[in-house]
Amino acid sequence: MTEVQDVVEAPAPADRGTPTAPGGRRSGSGALVRRVNVAVAALPVVLTDAAIVSFALWTLLYHLNLALDLRPSVVLAAWAVAMVITVAVGWRLRSRRRAGEPIPTTGAETADESPEASPAAVGRATLLRRYVLPIGAATGAALLAALGSDQLTWWLAIALGVVAIVSVWTSLRVRGATTGAGVTVGGSPASAGAVTTPVQGYVVLAVSLAAAYFATLLARVSLDDVFYVGKSVWVAERDEIPFRDFLFTEGVLPGGTANPPIPSFEVFIGALARVLHVHAASVTWYLMLPLLAVFVIFALWRLVLRWAPRRPLLVFGVALAYILLVAGAPDVLNTYHLPRLTQGKSVFVHGLVPLAWVYLTDFLENRSRRALALLALLSVAAVGLTTTAVILLPLLAATVAAVLLLLRRPREAVLCFAAAAAYPLLSGVLTRLTTNGLDNVIATYTEVQEPRAVYEFSLWLGVLGVIAGVAMWSSPLLLRRGAPRLLSASAVLTVTLLLVPGVLVVGAELTGLAAVLWRVPWILPVPLFVGLLATIRLPRRPRLAWPNRALAFAIPVALVLAFFNLGEPMWTANVLQDKPSWRMPDTRKNVTFWITRQDLPDGLVLAPTSVMRAMPQVTTRTRVVMARDLYLTDYGMDTPFAKDRLLLGRFADGVEPMPSVAEVDAALRRVDVAAVCLWRTNKVGNDAAPALGLVRVASRKSPGGMICYRTTTSGPAASGG
Repeated sequence: MTEVQDVVEAPAPADRGTPTAPGGRRSGSGALVRRVNVAVAALPVVLTDAAIVSFALWTLLYHLNLALDLRPSVVLAAWAVAMVITVAVGWRLRSRRRAGEPIPTTGAETADESPEASPAAVGRATLLRRYVLPIGAATGAALLAALGSDQLTWWLAIALGVVAIVSVWTSLRVRGATTGAGVTVGGSPASAGAVTTPVQGYVVLAVSLAAAYFATLLARVSLDDVFYVGKSVWVAERDEIPFRDFLFTEGVLPGGTANPPIPSFEVFIGALARVLHVHAASVTWYLMLPLLAVFVIFALWRLVLRWAPRRPLLVFGVALAYILLVAGAPDVLNTYHLPRLTQGKSVFVHGLVPLAWVYLTDFLENRSRRALALLALLSVAAVGLTTTAVILLPLLAATVAAVLLLLRRPREAVLCFAAAAAYPLLSGVLTRLTTNGLDNVIATYTEVQEPRAVYEFSLWLGVLGVIAGVAMWSSPLLLRRGAPRLLSASAVLTVTLLLVPGVLVVGAELTGLAAVLWRVPWILPVPLFVGLLATIRLPRRPRLAWPNRALAFAIPVALVLAFFNLGEPMWTANVLQDKPSWRMPDTRKNVTFWITRQDLPDGLVLAPTSVMRAMPQVTTRTRVVMARDLYLTDYGMDTPFAKDRLLLGRFADGVEPMPSVAEVDAALRRVDVAAVCLWRTNKVGNDAAPALGLVRVASRKSPGGMICYRTTTSGPAASGG
């Protein structure tokens, strides 16, 4: 079994390892190299913590502005001033803390070397109970969940999953003050955990920079970009926050469930683009995307180092391979990494969730007030990123609080829950009181998913599902002893119980949030769990030395080969380009800009649905009939408002069943369409133009050949660009 030790590496004294010049003076080049090494090793902690603090501060100012209704550019200026003050105060506090902090001890003094850590030191019965039973149950649960197809196999999978977690309970131990339940919580500053070495720092930095560049080359189109990027474009062009509908009307209709008031992420991008005088889409794809890629890579590394410090680079590498190679389907967990990282929910699941576990670990093991404060700020930042945090962050906090209460640690339970869940819950309650209901907090487009479908979205099915399932249900045994085992066991047990058939249905009926309950496994750091499988070893015995060396090579290679052969990589469907670009096809982008430059009448433009989805990402000055059909759900799919737009969309696309000329003419008049742009290849639509009274005003050749018309009911032509 994996024997994970909590190794703590202490920084070397100032004069250790630094070359000295003749006369006893320290070499300037050696001191510079050492400073650079220390800075690189500290980057993951410094940058991720700074990002949490800065975005939490922005979100607080944004939420305060919900009452003040100032322009986003003004709020951004206030944020910049507040950041300067925060940096100054933080530097002062850091200087005071460094002046009084003790020199940390070495890893040998804090490593977990208790006899029960080694399977070779326990009896056969204890070995079976502590290792064979949970590993066997976890494997059985994963096989039944990923390969089964009926209710019986699912029930058996859930039962075995519960057995796997419950049977490992006796090995849970968090060092520090002993509780009445025989489990210890807390610790000394010396047990702060492993720190990044310079070599590790350079590796992680190189990987993060490579991920940042690679992300800009991915051109996977997400249909949700019309909302996220479109909202930023609106803010950048108009310097106002679109609290009401901005996709179908200019604030005439109420904001749909996709546009609740509490996320601040898109407004931040739009305000930043306005101040920089750069297009909001360029800020999104060329600035924010690379920065976010670095952030999520650093967040993953911090959790790996905190929870699995024995072979962190190995775990980190296998976890990254899993993320890259198992990310083909539209809504699976890893697709929300680099392919959709400009969406707040993606940053939440791959950045903030790992950091939440890091801060909780630091607090439980070290009584770190700093970690608790960062956890509270993380909860604020999470709400600013996505409304999904209103549900998932309290769920994560509740799992931790419940296990701490079970261990008779009420103070820690209350502090952890309050820090992680108070702000999301308060935001959700206030939004419910000030809008039409909780359904305006989170979009509710779909029905609740079946438990096995929920499992598939986060853990896959088939062989890949078996691998992820084994990793999840056996994670408490693979992690280092202490808080990581405790936290992972509580989270996995919570998710397992929520996947009992009928539980999510009840939750959906009570909350009305069926669309997001399939994301409950997002509270688990699944890539880390999968990476941990690469560290599995047999008991430390002389005759098993060679098998362990073989496993050290064979398991990581086998895992990566399985990901490569059975998974779908991020670059599925030839979406990898040779240079950075906006995430839309060049032809579509060029056609959309071309339409904005034509002299079209004021009013709505009807165009092919792909072009209408692109238009809000280019400009809000040219309004389109239907930015995305899914968002019509908020206004009733059976209403004339939705039916007319869906009919016109079919006509503009030239797809069957084509509506009749009379139906199109009536819909054009009811929707008050001013201009119609059709592909040259849409023969039926272009042939119907004379009968519809459409007057040709502009055309372009292929690629992207298009003809634009004005309607006879529209006013005189005006610049649409």
